[in-house]
Amino acid sequence: MSKIYKEIFSMGLMSGTSMDGINVSLVKTNGIQLNKYNLNKIKPYSKKTLNLLNKIISNLPNALNNNNLLSEASKLVTIDHLKCIKVILKETSIKPEVIGFHGQTIYHNPKKKISIQLGDPKLLSDLLNINVVGNFRKQDIENGGEGAPIAPIYHKQIMEKLHLDLPCCFLNIGGVSNISYWDGEKLIGFDCGPGNALMDIYMQQTFQVEYDNLGELASKGEVIKEILDVFLKDNYFKNRYPKSLDRLHFSYILNIINNNNYVPKNIMATLSELTVQSIILALNNLPHKPKNIYIIGGGALNLNLVNSITNIFSNNVLNANSLGLNGEMIEAELIAYLAVRKLYNFPSTFPETTGVLKPTCLGELFLNKKDDFI
Repeated sequence: MSKIYKEIFSMGLMSGTSMDGINVSLVKTNGIQLNKYNLNKIKPYSKKTLNLLNKIISNLPNALNNNNLLSEASKLVTIDHLKCIKVILKETSIKPEVIGFHGQTIYHNPKKKISIQLGDPKLLSDLLNINVVGNFRKQDIENGGEGAPIAPIYHKQIMEKLHLDLPCCFLNIGGVSNISYWDGEKLIGFDCGPGNALMDIYMQQTFQVEYDNLGELASKGEVIKEILDVFLKDNYFKNRYPKSLDRLHFSYILNIINNNNYVPKNIMATLSELTVQSIILALNNLPHKPKNIYIIGGGALNLNLVNSITNIFSNNVLNANSLGLNGEMIEAELIAYLAVRKLYNFPSTFPETTGVLKPTCLGELFLNKKDDFI
């Protein structure tokens, strides 16, 4: 008889590369199945934290060598997550036995086997007196993997729980776009290319707004062919999966744009098309054509982007919300799920999802020192 693993309450914390907010979800899981309780929160970073994060990212080479700056930012990131946790704990009598704390990614370089997430899991555990699992990408990298993406194992659980037709894909469009593919035998994951990052950076620098709402500006422009041609020659697209990207891998495209007198609406149309074309390349490289492609992440709200993908793959493209899923919370649920997989020593990454040499259990456990919660 197979061992029965107890379901426990777990809280997941996630802030994506877009840094648009902290997502928190409280669930119950045994690391195999997961039950939701609709106890979710989204809270933006404080202005002080966000300004410091932007300062680090805008001058990354120097910032990575400034331990005091990184330590300060890590503490601020942790405190902002703590505040978000306390908001949700005030609304329920449920106390999680473990918290999964992903932290804020500021740098990911798979060639150098480096992935840096700001945030202090030990500090968070000490402040809350709750077990915390952090450093989710470390073991994968140490075992020869890219450290990303880490979501496919949870996406597979969703596909199986909802009895989705296979082969099936989850397409997550955040700062970077990535894909999870499951056909009943093969679980595959990799980064496709840019997601929202280039579009968001351009809108922030040019119009001082966070993003192109619904992709409205992009929908009015025309694609600049010479930019698209340069983009498609990037060596990243010649590499086979599994593979992963830093959010700013394609930032040289913005440098080219800024050195030319292009019309803003055409720039946004082009940046949107870069995301679309990289997704097309990714989907066309899969072992079998997916019967359905479910879009999650911030990009699911960009109607122009979604329409462009839908026009190519027809009725196969659906918003994850059509399944009754909260697309904004899937990554927070993922981290809660991975935290419990750590407690039970279940693997979370595999050779075909990150290139890791063997199935690997992710995360580092930080035990609370007291018996009671604050």
